Amino acid sequence: MRHLIIGNSAAGTAAAEAIRANQPHAEITILTRDATFYSRCQLHLVAGGVRPAAKTSFVPEDWAQRHGVEVRLGWDVVAIDPLRKEVSCRNGDSLPYDRLLLATGAGSLTPPIEGVRGSGVFGLRNLEDAQGILQRVGKSRHVVIIGAGLVGCELAETLAAGGHPSVSMVEMAPHPLPLQLEMTIGARLRDVMSDHGMAMFCRDSVAAVERDRAGQPRAVVLKSGRALPADLVVCAAGVRANTDLFAGLGTIGRRGIVVDAGGRTSVPDIFAAGDVTESCDSTMGRVMPSAIWPAARRQGRVAGLNMSGGSTTLEAHTGLKTSAVLCGTPLVSLGPVFEPDPAWRKELCEHTDSRNRLCSKVCYTDSNGVLKAAILWGDISQAGLYAAAIIQQLPLGDLAFGSVPDYLLRAV
Repeated sequence: MRHLIIGNSAAGTAAAEAIRANQPHAEITILTRDATFYSRCQLHLVAGGVRPAAKTSFVPEDWAQRHGVEVRLGWDVVAIDPLRKEVSCRNGDSLPYDRLLLATGAGSLTPPIEGVRGSGVFGLRNLEDAQGILQRVGKSRHVVIIGAGLVGCELAETLAAGGHPSVSMVEMAPHPLPLQLEMTIGARLRDVMSDHGMAMFCRDSVAAVERDRAGQPRAVVLKSGRALPADLVVCAAGVRANTDLFAGLGTIGRRGIVVDAGGRTSVPDIFAAGDVTESCDSTMGRVMPSAIWPAARRQGRVAGLNMSGGSTTLEAHTGLKTSAVLCGTPLVSLGPVFEPDPAWRKELCEHTDSRNRLCSKVCYTDSNGVLKAAILWGDISQAGLYAAAIIQQLPLGDLAFGSVPDYLLRAV
């Protein structure tokens, strides 16, 4: 059995490990346009000069040898022929397969902004992006980051903590992390980031990137009319699934390749996993992307098992789980915080810990008391229990607030 995997990140490596465990003698080949293995979760550290690129690998040096996987780095697949069951590469070579996995991930979404394409404007989705930012940031006086999602916030904090004199963020929502935080905690994060040296421009968006005569960025013009000086711009306003290889072959949904609970696409013997896909989210009950590392690993493992003769399905699956530490404060977001049902009850609990830090928990429950979503700020010690309760549709009970006095609880 010849297994071909396109992509060497979370989903691709998890699939290869699962195939090898299921089929000790199968042929497994990974093709990737990347030049090495690296964790996308650490790209902001590379861009900020905190961590060298060589230290971002998430697999041991002998991973391929240990699992009997042939890895071809720098191989760019340009076409798939499902009838002949082979892929074509940019270097002119073609490779046959019995089972194929698409783990091509997602790329930075470039917003339709005047002047955004060109020198001095970067995404932050691959190692080349991070290294490009690193090469330029030391010579830049003003950095503007478009989008205050997790990627943008982590990069902004890294640059500000490293002493960069001018880091600005532009976000259409009223606060950073709009998909992970509601208004109360979101406003708190906005204030904390401002206190740590980042200029926050929320409820606004970018109309244009102005360039000088040499074609280099000089300012970012906001729709409010304000102009922010900028000689380095980073677009962190979203991603687009890398579905081009599958276009015209099978079913592509609104935001990714549609797969069933076993990782199968609509084309026989072609599977997909990770950020390139859409699948059913357990917390939402609808098909959507699950663009987080643990979800990609789970999807890759299930796809790999099924590619190699297994019969398993993805259960308790969600991409709506974010864990981060920003400006020294840990936070966890669980469930559809960005889209709460109007009928859900929302409660906020706050207390001060032993180090005099404000800790908060925001919980959303339905009419039966079932926990639907939660945000933990500061104290994240019970995050695993909260996640399990949301996935398993369990009542909130005493989980969220324990023995906290009633006067500290309030509906919001």
